[in-house]
This record gives sequence, structure tokens and C-alpha cells, in this order.
Amino acid sequence: MDTNTINIIIVDDHKIFRDGLLILLNHFDFVNVVGQASNGEEFLNLLEKVVPDIVLMDINMPKMNGIEATKIAVEKYPGLKIIALTTFFEDDYIEKMFSAGVEGYMLKRSDIEDFEKAIKRVSEGGNFFSEEIIKVITRNLLKTKASENKKLSLPFLTSREKEILDLICIGLNNEQIADEIFLSPKTIEKHKSSLFQKTGTYNTVNLVIYAFKNQLVLF
Repeated sequence: MDTNTINIIIVDDHKIFRDGLLILLNHFDFVNVVGQASNGEEFLNLLEKVVPDIVLMDINMPKMNGIEATKIAVEKYPGLKIIALTTFFEDDYIEKMFSAGVEGYMLKRSDIEDFEKAIKRVSEGGNFFSEEIIKVITRNLLKTKASENKKLSLPFLTSREKEILDLICIGLNNEQIADEIFLSPKTIEKHKSSLFQKTGTYNTVNLVIYAFKNQLVLF
């Protein structure tokens, strides 16, 4: 097996969708589907036999849904990267999947280019959100913000931190950001730690959501 191959597990309760997604993924020579599961329980049992690089995770499934399965899997395998798949925009599901520890969130009807981009970005340590998901998150968070009687003061970010935050929000990882602005990955990590501290966030996904919520970046 090529060391650059990305091993993937598909988790979805609809076999027709799994079969279709398998056909789509077979177009990528860098992807190897190492397993499938129809619900969260099957997925966790499968992880006892094979641990993939990325999981494409449905949310609403019988026996155990994607939210609970993601929480358990990420806790047991901290290096596991999960991309949530959805056909609808339930605010509660979006928030809970982010809290569970997903690295990406995309629509099942996304085209092949988006799946390719998502898998590559997440495997390289970045994140990916479908444009429609970003719009929903931003709109709902702005509604929440507008309904607040008192506006919270935002932290001061240096021009360099704002520049790095913009690049984080388009899904680039530390090495890619370093190449983009001619700094070392170690320096990028220091700026990233500063962003976490200033915004009160604890990982990249939370930082991105914070940036959307407070209009620190515009998409």
C-alpha cells in the first residue's frame, strides 16, 4: 500500500448512499476505503479491527448516531479525523458534531471536487466546511449575536494574527500557512496558541467558529 494513501471508513445507515460514495471515492487514486458501517455501534466495533485516517460520518443513524459515535471514537483514538456528512441543516446537530470533535462538515450532495478537497485538507491537518454549512453557521450565529442585549468586547488581534486566522479559516494547516506567508511552522504554532488564548478556544474548529460568529473573517 502506498504510504501516501488515505484510508477511509464510510459510516451511513443507507446502503445506497454508501455504495454511491464508494464509487465516487474510487475515482481518487490516493484513497482506500478500508471499511463500512451502517450505524455508530458497527463503526466502533470496526475500529477494533482497523483504524482509518479519516471517517466520513453520517449523523442521524439508528442504534447509535454519529454524534455519540464521534465522541467515543475521538476520545479513544485522538488522532482520528472525522468529517460529518449531512443532508439537512439542523442547528443542534451542527453544534453537537463540532463539540464531538469533527474536522469537517459537508453536504452529502457535495460534488466530487469538494470531497477531494475535504479529504486532502483534513488529512493534512486542516479543516473543511461546505459553503452552505458556513452560510448557515454564520447566519445563525449572527442572529444570536444580534439578539444579545450587550455586545461582548472582542480581543485585540495583531495584523499577523488576523492574517493567520484568515488562512486557518480557509482550511490551511500550519505548514501550508508557513509557506504562504514565509514563516516557520513553529512560529505559526505560536501565533495559533496566542489566538486560542485570546479567543478562549481550544482547537482549530472552535477557533474557526469563533471567527465566523464575531465576523473576524468574511466568507
